[in-house]
Amino acid sequence: MTTDAIVMLREGHKEIRRLIRAYRVERNPAVVEQFLRALTVYAYIEREGMYPRVSVLAPETELTIVEFREEHHIAEVLAAELHDMRPEEIAFDAKARLLMDIVERHMDTEDHMWFPHVRAVVGRKELQEIGAWMTKLAERAPRWPHRPTTQQIWDTVAA
Repeated sequence: MTTDAIVMLREGHKEIRRLIRAYRVERNPAVVEQFLRALTVYAYIEREGMYPRVSVLAPETELTIVEFREEHHIAEVLAAELHDMRPEEIAFDAKARLLMDIVERHMDTEDHMWFPHVRAVVGRKELQEIGAWMTKLAERAPRWPHRPTTQQIWDTVAA
């Protein structure tokens, strides 16, 4: 298994996209549960592993990273709300589809714009080191979404 950070994140995208497609076809709440778990781990390793290192190695991407962090925040709030809902609640499906649309758009931006730029600017060795760090982060990543605290929100804004 590769430790290239971009390859790892693209593999995460494939899994998340698979779950999105499955939910769109089946509308099965169990798929939403799988999606939330995958998304929570993925977002954590990206936010804690990839973004901080790339912001140092490719400072010209800082504005994009700030935008990505804001997208993560919105997704985390929706994911926590969705996790706390019962599938039979009237807004469950709408919230699930909205969250999936937001996540899909975020992944498209990374896949088509950000990853190619990062690949061109950040060396292979660095991407492997980031990926190795992300592997360690995945072991301790939260498994379920939670509502960000006010302090976490301010920390994100200040970052």
